[in-house]
Amino acid sequence: MSKAEQFGWAVAKMEAELNWDVLGQTYCHEGGESFFAEEQREAIRETGLLLAADLQDAVRRLPGGTLGRSLWVGAALAELIPILAEHLVLGRHVHWHNIECGETRELNRALQAVEEQTGLDLPRVETHPAPSENGYDLLWMVSVLTDPDAFPALHDELYGRRGTELSAGPGDLGHERELAQSWTRSLLQQVSSPGVLVTSDEEAGFFLGAAQAASRRLVVPEQGRLSGIVGDVVRFCRVQNLDSDVQAAST
Repeated sequence: MSKAEQFGWAVAKMEAELNWDVLGQTYCHEGGESFFAEEQREAIRETGLLLAADLQDAVRRLPGGTLGRSLWVGAALAELIPILAEHLVLGRHVHWHNIECGETRELNRALQAVEEQTGLDLPRVETHPAPSENGYDLLWMVSVLTDPDAFPALHDELYGRRGTELSAGPGDLGHERELAQSWTRSLLQQVSSPGVLVTSDEEAGFFLGAAQAASRRLVVPEQGRLSGIVGDVVRFCRVQNLDSDVQAAST
């Protein structure tokens, strides 16, 4: 069985194994399985496959190519397919970190079950803090700083929901902004140059500030792709040193 066939097998098995009712309740307390109806599952799958193709194109342009390793921060259901593609098809080292919660517990349960069913070696969500080590050539952090539970005030500011009925509720905007700035600076320091940063438009401003503080350049492409669940615009940005060829940054 080829790597591509193993990947397709794992995706199909995961979709059948996941408890969509449990996952739906983590996103919408009254939604249950109806939150992830068949149409929504298809949208997640299609977007995941497109993001996996984008990821493959991005890492193959890196000096180390498929020999590198990636740090995924806050990734969950929406990132499952590109993570499986990176691990099974590209054979890269995937470091996947998120908090302990109902969604990550269900993902790890299903990954364990599918691994036992197929014999494939599958990644897991690590729920302890990510180590502060360098050498990652790709950082994925999408729709994390806009999480309404962890960053309620920042969520409202970045989505323009302050004072509206869609407001996430009270929060300390100053503290949350400082935390976001500190966190993005720390994470960007762990990415090699040249490298890849995958993030949303809402979070890109923090990483641009982090790059400037570290005397680095963040090249943000004009084209992006809507994420599968939240619908944020996701862009594959290039991380470069300031002394990199300016002409290369514009290509």
